[in-house]
Amino acid sequence: MISVVVLSGGSTLRLLCRTLSHFCETLCVTGQEIHLPGEHPDILLVEAASPLDCKGDVIYILGARPPQPEWENFSPGPHAVAVIHSHNAEGLAFAARRHLKTLTCGLSSRDTLTLSSLTGESAGVCLQREIAAFGGKRIEPADIPVRLRGPLERFELLTLAAVLLLCGLGEYLEDPF
Repeated sequence: MISVVVLSGGSTLRLLCRTLSHFCETLCVTGQEIHLPGEHPDILLVEAASPLDCKGDVIYILGARPPQPEWENFSPGPHAVAVIHSHNAEGLAFAARRHLKTLTCGLSSRDTLTLSSLTGESAGVCLQREIAAFGGKRIEPADIPVRLRGPLERFELLTLAAVLLLCGLGEYLEDPF
């Protein structure tokens, strides 16, 4: 099971829960409700105020949220990855101090994931560097076409793409969401 800890806000969590539950068994836990999957979830999606100590494969979504003082004792596991907006200098420094692998999202050539195009019905998500999905599969740089059912905020789209790619579910980016 892959754990996804969302520290960046409720709209990102709702988008991830709605999308991931179409492709795999997803247990979603928020501060207000629990969405139960079938018997054995593939993904545990958790909304949290601070990073949780999770074992195994885990994605921490910091987004643009700066680290909080209570996060200072956090020590990530060896298979943890942070998804961070590239303009979040404090978040990037936090990840670096903890030797936490990062996948940056933004609109520059320095970012691991960026957008090459965006309309109301489609987007081009550009993976600019090779990444390793959980399980060891290498994903080569590529421009990935994405079909949209409606408008999405840029960072939410890039976060969703990052999670799908890291979970080995990148082929689902071509399905409308």
